[in-house]
Amino acid sequence: MDLTPTVINQQAVHGGRIELVEWHWPNMIDWTRTEPELMLEMSLPPLATDASASFPDIAPDKYCFMGSLFVRCPGIAVRGRSEGGHIRVIRCVFSSETAQKIMRHKPELPLDFLQSLLNIRNDALRTLMRLAHRELINQVDRSVPALDALMNVVVVEMERLFERQRDSQSSGRLAGWQYRRIRDRLNNAEGQPTVAELAKLCGISTRHLHRQFLALTGKTISKYIENFWIEKAKDMLLEQNLSIKEIALACGFSHANSFSRAFRRVTGLSPQKFRQRAGDSGSGI
Repeated sequence: MDLTPTVINQQAVHGGRIELVEWHWPNMIDWTRTEPELMLEMSLPPLATDASASFPDIAPDKYCFMGSLFVRCPGIAVRGRSEGGHIRVIRCVFSSETAQKIMRHKPELPLDFLQSLLNIRNDALRTLMRLAHRELINQVDRSVPALDALMNVVVVEMERLFERQRDSQSSGRLAGWQYRRIRDRLNNAEGQPTVAELAKLCGISTRHLHRQFLALTGKTISKYIENFWIEKAKDMLLEQNLSIKEIALACGFSHANSFSRAFRRVTGLSPQKFRQRAGDSGSGI
């Protein structure tokens, strides 16, 4: 399905352009689109529709509400599901220079921040978009300086939006659903994950994962992964039919020696000594 909108009206302004666009879609649609530019969009009633949306390259199964005022970030795919029909949108499309200025407050875009951008609750931005729409459709005496001024204020509000989000998350902790994703991944049979893999599952950078995981659990993510697999190794060591090498490979270690060093670091015992003590006591230490 062609997702390219029909441009009804547009005006180049300082910092980008302001456009009025529309689509004529089937009654129900399921679409995926990646925009090359940062844009702020507002759907216009009665030609508006709400949607549920996800970020297929980050968290394809985690949908959120997509309201009538939203931001789409360059290079990040959005998948939406909604009622279709005749839809009309006023949007501010920011130049690359302006986008960099806005996004400097949030160079990394975690999933929860991206989701918040799909349903913006900001009366100032909504009012500015209404005024931009009114000026853009004025065919008698449209004022480019007025549109320039509106765009300038939109940029200021967008900077504030990104900056507030940065500040609100600067001491944030890992969300419950992110922690569950990490636990689920550790519990599956695909071997030991990397920190980068877990960060991708959570929709955040490795730096944010390190900081937010520490805030939630009091442990570093690397130490948590190591301890998780050592606990699994303890259970395996109680099964006398498994060799140390087999247990090391099952726990994601490439060599028995590296497994033994990690095991000793956590428990104070070598795997062989742990097994012997467990066998002697019959308690499964």
